[in-house]
Amino acid sequence: MSEATKRAVQDAIAAHIADENQTEGNSTEYLTDWQVIAAAVIADDVDHTSYWFLSNDSIPYHSQLGLMHRGLQYIEP
Repeated sequence: MSEATKRAVQDAIAAHIADENQTEGNSTEYLTDWQVIAAAVIADDVDHTSYWFLSNDSIPYHSQLGLMHRGLQYIEP
């Protein structure tokens, strides 16, 4: 991922958090770390999937694991 694209993703996530924060009347929150896990179907081989992990450059490994664990809590019934 290019640095420009990575910066655009970070800016979009930060803007979303700021927008949600204002509409809900919460105290100030700001983006510290982020990661995205994505899946893409391979056009020439639809039986296989390509997986992508993207994050900001400064996120330590323990924070990556913590964010993934929290994400699982959101999708578990």
